[in-house]
Amino acid sequence: MAACLRHVKVLRGLSSGRSRSVKKQMSVLNAAQPSCRLLSSLSLSASRRAPRGGQHVFVLTTVTTPVRWNSGATRTASAVIDAASDKAAPTDYIPPPPPLPEAPSEVPDVLNALGEQTLSSVGLAGWSPAGLVQQGLEALHVSAGLPWWSAILAGTVCVRLCMFPLVIKSQRNVAHMHNHMPTMTRLQDKFTQARQSGNAVEAARAGNELMEFMKRNEIKPFRNFLVPLAQVPVFLSVFIGLRQMANLPVESMKTGGLLWFTDLTLPDQFYAMPLMTMATFLLTIELGVDGVKAGTMNHSMKWFMRCMPIIMLPLISNFPSAMLCYWFTSNVFSLLQVLFLKIPGVRKFFGIEQMVHHPPSALPKKKGFLEGFRDSMSNAKLAQQMEERQRVDALKFQKAGQGPIQKTYTYDPTKARGANSAVSAKSKS
Repeated sequence: MAACLRHVKVLRGLSSGRSRSVKKQMSVLNAAQPSCRLLSSLSLSASRRAPRGGQHVFVLTTVTTPVRWNSGATRTASAVIDAASDKAAPTDYIPPPPPLPEAPSEVPDVLNALGEQTLSSVGLAGWSPAGLVQQGLEALHVSAGLPWWSAILAGTVCVRLCMFPLVIKSQRNVAHMHNHMPTMTRLQDKFTQARQSGNAVEAARAGNELMEFMKRNEIKPFRNFLVPLAQVPVFLSVFIGLRQMANLPVESMKTGGLLWFTDLTLPDQFYAMPLMTMATFLLTIELGVDGVKAGTMNHSMKWFMRCMPIIMLPLISNFPSAMLCYWFTSNVFSLLQVLFLKIPGVRKFFGIEQMVHHPPSALPKKKGFLEGFRDSMSNAKLAQQMEERQRVDALKFQKAGQGPIQKTYTYDPTKARGANSAVSAKSKS
């Protein structure tokens, strides 16, 4: 009843034109009643148009009947049912709180003990060789509390100490070859002269003699390259690992340097680190630190190794300071290692032979750059001529074997010489 009075107050000021729109809306509402079988009990009755102050009054009355549930009602009918229902939700209704999300089984560590981001949280320190190097450097930095430059230095020393047994083995071979150098020099000169003369038999004999001498005295020149070949993968792994950390960059490395290179992620602006790195690299080549000594190489290889620091200086000038810190530390360790292995007591302890001082005449003659270059060019030209001669001889031999037989005798060599002579004498008579 209260709802009817409320509708009367709303519809009191409507005009006749508006009453038609209301009837139209009510007819739409009544059209939806048969589909849901719920609002069929609603009836709309309009009162007679009794003028009341020049206005028309419409009375909306509703008759409620028991509601039946229609399981096949559409969404529109459901909305109408909800709107027509007198039962409204209480204003003090509070829905139950949603369930709490389950906590993850493993929470990744984002910060280390120093309050810095871990390398694994920024995509580094994986299981590749470079990632393993990064894990080791992070362990030294966090566990020991070392700044990054100290962690790089300590990591370099640890890696070089692990390779020290290979250095001992290489030094033994170097000392053994040096003590047999006069005989090897004589045999090598003999082999070179035989090759230059073009006498293949004499060259093969001299080469066989040299190989027998090296086998009898257990001289293996390739052992000298054992340490450099083992250092290449380690050097590249550390280099790539530090470059990834500097390019990211790791925030703590920006203040992890020393002296003038406080930022390890940037190149050295004073070019001091590149110059010191290449200077120590040249010393390691000249002194034969890791079994590769420039004086024992052939002329071309020796000068190539000596020119390498000059060629590489412009390239490494743009490297981050962290990479040059590792390289410089490795070179300094190599130089100190040479000084340590020159002590007689140390050499005796590790079983390294004492080097015999040979007279200069028994050793290979040292040549200057121009003289050595001329000799290298002449040797290359002689080698080319020998190869051309061998190629021509092979072609002639093949042509002689596949072509027709050439007549080289004045008589038939398949018959006896005496019978031919008797026949010829009889014919003459």
